[in-house]
Amino acid sequence: MRWTIKDIDMYLKSADYVDSAIIPLIPFGLGSNIKSTVTMGEFIGMITNELERQFKGRLLLLPQFTYMQDEEIETKKNKLFTWCTELKANGIKHIFILTSDSEWKQIESIMEDMLIWLPALPLEHLDDEAYNTMMKEQVNQLIPLFINMWREKNK
Repeated sequence: MRWTIKDIDMYLKSADYVDSAIIPLIPFGLGSNIKSTVTMGEFIGMITNELERQFKGRLLLLPQFTYMQDEEIETKKNKLFTWCTELKANGIKHIFILTSDSEWKQIESIMEDMLIWLPALPLEHLDDEAYNTMMKEQVNQLIPLFINMWREKNK
């Protein structure tokens, strides 16, 4: 389910069955790295949208967690932990955090939730067929991670 009024109505009716959320981490900055920053955001947005489609009814795709690229990692971490605390306080058991920003790997070891780092693939030169194939391959690699997390935490 997406962060839309239509899907939130569905979520409210079935909240007891929705135990997972995806948080896409999206950097923002207009500096010299703007193209790579945009590529990271676009790539993670497309991956998380496809994951939501695959697991519709099982998880909630949250709005993008957008942060300033040059912001201190400690500040970003604290804001993200606030989101995770809010989710857990409201019954979300499994939180999947997706990013293409390698800076987040610095704090991966202290995170209680699953941080998934994916290198951003440039999408600008792909035709529709290549894009669809690439997205399918990426998501097919992620699906077992989600399923294993659910199994491990439900034991």
